[in-house]
Amino acid sequence: MSRTNLFYSLGVIPALMGLGHLAPAIGAIHTATGSYQFPGRLLGLIGTISALVDSIDKYKDVPLSSRPPKWIWKTWTYGLWAIVLVCAVMSGLQTVILVGRVLPVGLLWGTRCIPQFSKSDGLFLTKPKSLLGGAKSLVVALCMASVSAEASMAYYCHPEGFQCSEKALRLRGFQLACLYQFLRETACDIRDISEDTVEGLSTLPVKLGKQNTMLLMSLVGLLLDLILTQSVAVTADGIVVRYPQLTYSFLRIGSTIAAYSLILRYPRENVWAWGTMSLFGLAPVLSAQAALRS
Repeated sequence: MSRTNLFYSLGVIPALMGLGHLAPAIGAIHTATGSYQFPGRLLGLIGTISALVDSIDKYKDVPLSSRPPKWIWKTWTYGLWAIVLVCAVMSGLQTVILVGRVLPVGLLWGTRCIPQFSKSDGLFLTKPKSLLGGAKSLVVALCMASVSAEASMAYYCHPEGFQCSEKALRLRGFQLACLYQFLRETACDIRDISEDTVEGLSTLPVKLGKQNTMLLMSLVGLLLDLILTQSVAVTADGIVVRYPQLTYSFLRIGSTIAAYSLILRYPRENVWAWGTMSLFGLAPVLSAQAALRS
């Protein structure tokens, strides 16, 4: 891997991904408060942690001979850790707990740290992501929704006296963050089918293939978006369809899947394609979470 590709892979793409994960956070704040607010300390914590975890995970996959000089790598990671610590101190204990409780999972995601035993190989260590199989993208979605959406709502709703939306509405905002994060992670797993097959990871795309996985994403995404935004609701009087919310659900999922299909034509080395994916891949969740307040 060239130095330019390393720069993009370990620095630029994780930074864009960190910014991209602010979309469900901002949407969750709107769900909880009814307005768009941009608390720098909170968003800085969420974005920097997302960038740090992604950068470290990618660094572990780089061969030793191709890794950047240690002083460059340490400057980058220590700088990110410094931002995390400053934002954590300013954000409060409740927020830090919600964000930090999944941090060990992210940092150990690609590390052989879990003991396993088999008759053929005896006792050996394996990576957390290797144990999850088809549930890998779902677990990542839950973790990242906790870091972004749940922590953001708690940041505003935990202080006494602050008026937040009802708990059921906030739960649906969290679930929408999980859904769109799941779609994004599954698209990345489609990109990595060949690498995951060699590594022995049984992700959904490895099991189902690209086309079947895209079909599954479309159906699950549309069904859950319709239900969570209550574009289609089942009541005692029958099925209630809300317009134009129904149209917006179809547009959100349709445009999301279409965008993923377009980007998946490019290899992961294509900085423009996957940089765009990192930055804007979760943007449709803003529209979905906004629909909760309509």
